[in-house]
Amino acid sequence: MTRNGSHKPEIPTTILAMATVTVAGKDANQSPHLIWNAFVELLASYGYAELSVEQRPAYLVFWYDSEVLNGGHLQYFQNREIETLEETIAALGLLGAPCQQQVLRDAGALFLRHPRKEIRTLEEYAATALQGEFSALDQRFYNCSPSLQECLERHLKEHQSRFVTIADD
Repeated sequence: MTRNGSHKPEIPTTILAMATVTVAGKDANQSPHLIWNAFVELLASYGYAELSVEQRPAYLVFWYDSEVLNGGHLQYFQNREIETLEETIAALGLLGAPCQQQVLRDAGALFLRHPRKEIRTLEEYAATALQGEFSALDQRFYNCSPSLQECLERHLKEHQSRFVTIADD
């Protein structure tokens, strides 16, 4: 369901080819962080519908982590479509983040508890944020271990070929 109660749009579940970012083999060997950077570039540069079904859990977890770390759950719900809330909750479990999975489950229930007025300005956002509706959930998120970055790093290590292509030198 969307914020206004309508059903979510049909999102394609397949694409013609899996998008990846290529890193030169020599560079990857000399600077292993380039593989992480390529992973982040892929998740930040492509939209949900452009990624394969196998890539989407990492995308959803990456953006959940990014939004909450930069502005809490209020920012997450303000910037991300709620149509993928249940899928993001499932993705957190898939990537081994049960603590954050429960936090998002609770935050989603709180967010959906009542109709929301659209926030249109920075002033409205600041006033809403100061009410602290999600503060306790934000704190629970920050206290979770392992961090979502650690979960994403592990996922990348286990499924690198889904995200990064190492080119032959």
